[in-house]
Amino acid sequence: MGRYLVKRLMLMVPVLFVISLVNFALYSFAPGDPVTLMMNPILATSGAGSRMTMEKLDKMIETQREIRGLNRPWYVRYVFWLGELARGNLGRSMVSKIPVSEIIGDFTWPSVQLNLLSIALSTFLGVALGVLQAVRKYSLFDYTAAFFSFFYVSMPGFFLAMLLIYIFALVLGWLPTSGYETVGMPFSLWDRLRHLILPAATLSFGGLPYIMRITRTAMLEVMGEDYIRTARAKGLSEKLVMLKHALRNCLIPVTTLVGGMIMWLFGGSVIVETVFAWPGLGLLFIRVVRERDYPVIMGLVMISSLLSIVVILLTDVVYTMVDPRVRLER
Repeated sequence: MGRYLVKRLMLMVPVLFVISLVNFALYSFAPGDPVTLMMNPILATSGAGSRMTMEKLDKMIETQREIRGLNRPWYVRYVFWLGELARGNLGRSMVSKIPVSEIIGDFTWPSVQLNLLSIALSTFLGVALGVLQAVRKYSLFDYTAAFFSFFYVSMPGFFLAMLLIYIFALVLGWLPTSGYETVGMPFSLWDRLRHLILPAATLSFGGLPYIMRITRTAMLEVMGEDYIRTARAKGLSEKLVMLKHALRNCLIPVTTLVGGMIMWLFGGSVIVETVFAWPGLGLLFIRVVRERDYPVIMGLVMISSLLSIVVILLTDVVYTMVDPRVRLER
């Protein structure tokens, strides 16, 4: 196990290097830059009667580009950025001049709250409903759960978010429509939870149907194995057979799916955070892409890439905990 972990950790370095190189090049060749976007208001007001000529504006743009290093080739800027990254420095925002680590840090905790609650809800409900579907296969409950799972899969995330807002915020008035907390009120756990319910429910419904279907399929396969019949022949209760023998042996595909969901949620919560105005990393990513703030974009890319690699590694480790028959190659 130790050698395997060391080997995987060493492989993270070249993988992250390739990811950073490709993304840096793509963002560098993308049209527009932060200086041009910041100068747009000036360009809009520089009409015929303005004292500022287009030549002066062009000179200002070139000066600002030189200050920010945007006049150098992209590979030169990449080498400088990589050197700073090796020292643990993500750089400063080209727009606000605030360190990238501080900007990302301010938006990280709301995203962690939202995604952890969503993963917990979708995993617990998905496994529970999937087991019930397998135990009561071809029953009314099984068909009803299957219908709603296909219904949620076919529904776009933004439409589900708007539907939940309409029902629980506008019609019933139980929950707030958006935001992180009630403006002007002191912090309270109940107020934070009320703001968290709708976005967390929207995200969890996105992965819930897949966990249900995977759990049901794996449970049906396991329930036909010889050791399940042996456990029943020994006189064990059906509840004990299902939870101790059948469920544990069907958790490997569920673990794989949940590991993929963690990576998907942190990248796919952009729409949900935008609809609910949730101040997370998804909302931050939308903002910095619109502003072409390259240092913050690269910081988000590297953090999300590192998270994805770590989640894949942890998923492999969890395999050995769920099923002792699984051994990691050295």
